[in-house]
Amino acid sequence: MLALCLVLQMSAGVRAAAKVCNQHEELCSRAYNDVTSISTHASFAVTNQTKPTKPGTQFKGINDQLNDGVRGLHFNIMQGSSASEVSLCYPDCTVNNGGTLLDSLKVVKAWLDANKNDVVTIFLEGVDTNASPAAVVKAFTDSGADKYALMGKPESWSTLETMIDDGTTLVVFAEDPNIAAANSEGYFISYKGTVLKLEGPFKYGEEWTCGPWDRSTESIMLIPHYIVQTTTYGGATYDNMPYPFNLGTTNGYQYEFHAVSCRGGQSIWVNFMEVDFYDQGDLKTPTLKMNALPYEGDNKKNFYPEFFDADPDASIASASTHAVP
Repeated sequence: MLALCLVLQMSAGVRAAAKVCNQHEELCSRAYNDVTSISTHASFAVTNQTKPTKPGTQFKGINDQLNDGVRGLHFNIMQGSSASEVSLCYPDCTVNNGGTLLDSLKVVKAWLDANKNDVVTIFLEGVDTNASPAAVVKAFTDSGADKYALMGKPESWSTLETMIDDGTTLVVFAEDPNIAAANSEGYFISYKGTVLKLEGPFKYGEEWTCGPWDRSTESIMLIPHYIVQTTTYGGATYDNMPYPFNLGTTNGYQYEFHAVSCRGGQSIWVNFMEVDFYDQGDLKTPTLKMNALPYEGDNKKNFYPEFFDADPDASIASASTHAVP
């Protein structure tokens, strides 16, 4: 009998651990498109914070980003040294060459191997990219990341727990229609008809806006929330260089204001807030708010009232039990 009790306790512990999805138990029962996540603009374009030698959009690499809770990665794909190679560059390969798509996918795959209860999304960015569609597909297969990929656009999005149980913990969206159509397995999901990418980026002092307003079948909202500047580098002028200033404000209350404003203006949930320098400011607190989750370090009992129950039937039963005669 004692042995049986120990087995049951161990089984219960295993089940409890499996119910943590994207770092939060409460997110397991939510559909993929009902969750707000931080995503990093040009995730690969890392620069040194104290002694930068080149412009970049992030101070930490992809592995650190994922460890810190980032769940969306943006890869700007371009042709590398040959047609068979795909490079990640921003704004082009003369400014910040972040290496090959294959190398970054290997990092993602290794991270997914070690983190079975997390769903990660990759955005393959670049309309009319010169990257070879076949080379992009090959990078996914050679890295092994394809084994985690969700196959095809679903009619309705599953819960995070279902995706984790099914082993489909990598969602891949492709902005270029040729890239999206290149994958015979169907795990490159086209932006068209699926991803509502709002207006942006913005220059310092401009108002955050929430268009376009012509949504049709899109079910995923992506908000570019970062500031760019016009500057010269290497003798060339760029209009979309990163703006590494006022990050406490941009990645603070303006992040929350932008997200809430666009949620109010659009008819679908805010799913990805795309940011530069994600580790600056405070993105976690407003993201927790968007997901109706307790703040870090807070006691759940302080966040969820005693009468709260995730099971609506239980809530109704409880309400009837405590009804005033």
